[in-house]
Amino acid sequence: MKIAAVPENFVEWLLKTLGLVPTPIIDTFHSVIVARAILVATRLGVFDALGESARSVDEIAEVLAVDAHALEKLLNVLVACGYLRIQGGRYALTRLTRKWLLRDAPGSLRDNLLLRFLEWEAIDTAEDFVRTGQPLDVHDRISGEEWDIYQRGMRCLARLSAGEVVRRVKIPATASAMLDVGGGHGTYSVAFCERLPQLSATILDLPEAVASAAPILAEANMGNRVKHWAGNALSEDLGSEKWDLIFISHLIHHFDAATNESLIRRAARALRMGGVLVILDVLRQETPSASSQTGALLDLYFAITSKSGTFSLREITGWQERSGLQPGKAIHLRSAPGITVLTAGKPTD
Repeated sequence: MKIAAVPENFVEWLLKTLGLVPTPIIDTFHSVIVARAILVATRLGVFDALGESARSVDEIAEVLAVDAHALEKLLNVLVACGYLRIQGGRYALTRLTRKWLLRDAPGSLRDNLLLRFLEWEAIDTAEDFVRTGQPLDVHDRISGEEWDIYQRGMRCLARLSAGEVVRRVKIPATASAMLDVGGGHGTYSVAFCERLPQLSATILDLPEAVASAAPILAEANMGNRVKHWAGNALSEDLGSEKWDLIFISHLIHHFDAATNESLIRRAARALRMGGVLVILDVLRQETPSASSQTGALLDLYFAITSKSGTFSLREITGWQERSGLQPGKAIHLRSAPGITVLTAGKPTD
């Protein structure tokens, strides 16, 4: 998937083809308004206020206790972008919104959109980063209730792909012990344990993350089969031949190459013979191109917000091989475009 200026008719297509469309304006002005409108509507509760019934501006404004005139401007943007529809002066949800943005929808992304407000603050420091080369430490910036927003937002992303991940990742049928490094909310651990009844999982994450993630994990009703371990993945002893599956999701982009190779070497030591290391993350292409937008976007974002960025397939498999593991075929997720799963097994001899 990629972001682009999309022509709405033949004339616009022709103008764009001829290079006459001021694309930078669309990329930097229009897209910002669209994004902010969706985020504000989500935080105000516009979509949940509509629910099953079409309503007028005045009715929605009364429910939300907001200004009707200003709300109408927002609603009209959402209509233009396909998030709402209007008929007879009454606004209603579209199929898109029902699926992704209602609080109680099975695949709701609402909590992840609320996380966008925190991410926006981080992105605002891009110029300072480029000028100085000094990144933020995004986890140091999170405090109090923001940890809850972060954990619930990340759980939304994990729910998109968890089912596909557990279906496509090959692990020993007899696996009984899983270590989920940086897994916080526990979505992947729960999914693997639901697949294998004999499997138990331990989630290693920062103490602040565990404090916010514990109530979220409790919602899964997994009892003692999935539990938290409060600590730092970079300093804790992961053990020796202790785990059948070690899962590292959306974590390596926070660390530099040397730190990641050290982590993977320690993970390899902690795996039992025949065990599997699974890394889930965004990959960066070896060379920049117009077809690798997601990797490039997140490479910049993670460089701003941590101390690293995204890594290439070659870099990650190199860490695995030098740690004595045998890399498997890359799994490009259909349920989460731009996300790749890289597995590596520990030889049995």
